[in-house]
Amino acid sequence: MISVCIPVYNFDVTELVGELIAQANRLQYPIEILIFDDHSHSYFRNRNSQLASHSLVNYLEFDFNIGRSKIRNRLADVATGQWLLFLDCDVMVDDPNYLKRYIENLPNAKVVCGGRKYGPKPFRHELLLRWKYGVKRECRSAYSRQLKPYSSFISGNFLIEYDTFHSIRFNEELSGYGHEDTLLGLDLKKHKVDILHIDNPTIHMGLDSNQEFLEKTDQGVKNLVKILHIMPCMRRDIEKSITLLKVFRFLRKVGMLYPLRWVSRVYTPLLRKQLCGSRPSILLMDLYKLTLLAKLYTKGWRNQSQP
Repeated sequence: MISVCIPVYNFDVTELVGELIAQANRLQYPIEILIFDDHSHSYFRNRNSQLASHSLVNYLEFDFNIGRSKIRNRLADVATGQWLLFLDCDVMVDDPNYLKRYIENLPNAKVVCGGRKYGPKPFRHELLLRWKYGVKRECRSAYSRQLKPYSSFISGNFLIEYDTFHSIRFNEELSGYGHEDTLLGLDLKKHKVDILHIDNPTIHMGLDSNQEFLEKTDQGVKNLVKILHIMPCMRRDIEKSITLLKVFRFLRKVGMLYPLRWVSRVYTPLLRKQLCGSRPSILLMDLYKLTLLAKLYTKGWRNQSQP
């Protein structure tokens, strides 16, 4: 059996779940769909709770928001399948063979990642930054992802064997948005669990506004720094495998730390204004994240980050 685990927060998953049920019925393959709502607004709870009447669906609502890592672990605790298919709630499946492709690859690895893609360019400029970043940085072929299987791992569309997941699980020390998948990928590497990347993407539908995406980016960079403290034994590998940290490490070595901090103090409002405009630059987005790292760089980090 495959247990499809969908953590929900303020998104309508009725169409996604309807497509998964239709595919499962065509394949006549055992499947259960677990939908855990992490204290969404009432509109979305009312919409999604209608799915509870279906025999394949296990629907549960939380009375308060417990966070991205914790709710994924709770889904896995309740799941009864030998395989767990984790899906973000704000995705859509447009391939009628989506489940079949995962089923065909069950014997090939303990972890199978399907990838991500995006729809057409949005008309509203306030959604452009998230869309452009996703297209440029997240839409990659299986071949490209397999070259660096652990650093290419994303948690929004992957299949994992039940016992393998419970030997690692999502780290609940991370709170807020960002990099829980980075940390799980590092744990998979640490435990030498093979990852197979395949071309079986979901479409990311839930585009944040430019302002919301920048706020999530701020939280994500903070979580990235927190990972360095959570996994000190892998600090050097982390800094070498994550592009943002690798670039920051190089700039720090060549004496660019204080210039980056100066840019952060002086130009952050201008960078945010450009990124929220009608022609956001991904290169400036990278600079923005580097200045955040420079601002967060501490003596403790410095003492443990020497080459």
